[in-house]
Order: sequence, then C-alpha cells, then structure tokens
Amino acid sequence: MVMDTITEPTEITSLPRLNERGPDDLFICCTSFEERCLSSTATMGTDFLTKYAVIFMVEDPQFKKQIEHNMFRLQTELRKKTTEGIFVVTCQKGNPVEGVDQLEGILSQCRLNMDKGPFITVDISGFTKIYLLEILHYLVIKKKMGMPRLLHTTQKYLPTKLTRGIEQITTIPNFYGSPSLEKETALLLFLGFEPDRALSVWKQYNPARTIALITNPPRHGNKDYLKYARQNNAELLALPSVTVQDAPPDNPQAVRDVLRSIYDEIKESHNMVIGPFGTKSQVIGVFLFWTENRGIQVIYSFPATYTRSYLQRQPGSTLLLPAAL
Repeated sequence: MVMDTITEPTEITSLPRLNERGPDDLFICCTSFEERCLSSTATMGTDFLTKYAVIFMVEDPQFKKQIEHNMFRLQTELRKKTTEGIFVVTCQKGNPVEGVDQLEGILSQCRLNMDKGPFITVDISGFTKIYLLEILHYLVIKKKMGMPRLLHTTQKYLPTKLTRGIEQITTIPNFYGSPSLEKETALLLFLGFEPDRALSVWKQYNPARTIALITNPPRHGNKDYLKYARQNNAELLALPSVTVQDAPPDNPQAVRDVLRSIYDEIKESHNMVIGPFGTKSQVIGVFLFWTENRGIQVIYSFPATYTRSYLQRQPGSTLLLPAAL
C-alpha cells in the first residue's frame, strides 16, 4: 500500500520503509540478465526492513549464466534486509500464471499486516511486461491489497533493436476484455525499440485504426531517442491508418490520462486493443487504465530472441513511480 501519494516519478537514493512501526510486509522483485535488477537493493536505506522477500527467476536459456549470477547477488543483499524469509519463484517467461500461482502459495504461508497494510514494494525493473500485468492483477484485483509501492530502475539509452523475430502472439490472461462484434478495432501500440513485435500484432489484428504512442518527452531530453524510435518503427508509422500521439516515459498516472482521452474519443465506435511495447512504467499506466475500463483487451507478442545490446545497457536512476488507483 502506498502511504504517501506522489504525482511525478521521483528519483531515490535511499529507500525508506512504508511501515513506521516495524518491518514492511513484502518486497517482490525479479532477477534477470540485466544489471539493473540489482539496483533497488542497493538503494535500501539503513532502516529498511521487510518481513518477506519474493524473488522471481524467469528462466531464459540464452542468459542463464547472467540470471543465476544476479540471483546470487540479490539473495545476498536481501538477507541483510529480510527478517522472516526469502522465497524464490522459478517459472517460464511464457507462463506468468504459473508464477503467480507459486506466489499465491507463498503468501498463504506469510503473516501479512492486513489491518493497516499490507506494506508491499514491487521492483518492476527485472520483470517482463506480461509478468507485471499478471502480478498486479493478482495483488490488486484478486487479493484486493491495493496498489503496492513501485520502484523502477531505468536503463541508459542505446539506439539499437532490443529483440528480433516473433515467437508467439497472445492475449494476456485476465486481460481478454469484452470486445463487441458490432465495433471495429482500434489498436494502440506503445512503441520503442522492438519494431518486429509491434508490427506483428498490427498484421494479426488488421485494425481499422491504429494509434502509435511514442515516448515523448524522452528521458533527460534526449532528442536522439525520438529520432531512433521513429526510424526503428518506420514501416509501421508509414501505414496510412496510423496516427501518432505522445506518452510520457515514467509516469503511469499520466499514461492513464492519455489512454482515458483516447478512449473517450473512440469508445462508441471502436473496441480498444492495447499492445504495450514501450517502457515498463507505461505498462503500469495500462494497468491503471484497465482497472477503470475492463472491457479493453491487452495483447502481447513474445520475441524469438533478445539482442546482445540488452547486456550493454547500464542501469540508470531508480525511480518511485506515481501509481495510485
């Protein structure tokens, strides 16, 4: 539960407890092949404690060595900050429901402060976007625990493709929506540096209308980001049915407001389908919007491979995200 509501992403160097009277209840994070998955533990203040920690380890044979190395480092740091237990969820990247089922089994063993809390922090940095949506659905919708405090460590910019090819396109479990057969489809695509994934979704849905959401203003005013984001997605942006709108990079509440505005315009004539291929903070904005409009559909395409550029990107700043319901 977020105690102090913020309205802008806030950079932090020292993470305090949420619970003023004792340890927080739960810290959830994910080990990945990216170094930034370690950043949140490095920001934990001297007074930060949590009763339980849950580390998701999403298996990926391509980066097995890096994932296992980061898992060891995360466990080492969290032992210093955890009073009652550290749990590990081992799961497949294409099966977030299995991972959430394991989380449910873990929480059934935990004594959470349900009267004044629970006091939960989720570090979203290492999770895939589909996992983020499923975990938030479990905590907020199924268990009715309220929005957790959300941390996100950004990455320093590299103007290269992050993934190649498409393995599978799917509607995200629990986000099927309720499309009307009498309406046409409006496809909203958050774009970044994964053009294959976004374009494959467009080809499958063949929408009557497409709205491309590009991160603007870019982080740190980096105009090259906009240039390369447009170049990477040039094939999609050149299609006659595509219009472009801006979406902020790290403010989920502002992203929700962008989606609200679009929805108000098209809801009478179109079914809304969202493809989240931008930043992870934007995915949180999609979730906030979905909680208000559960008839929308959220779709996802799994990449065939990740490029080595993922390993070359260095961690940026660690942010507290505004994400109040």
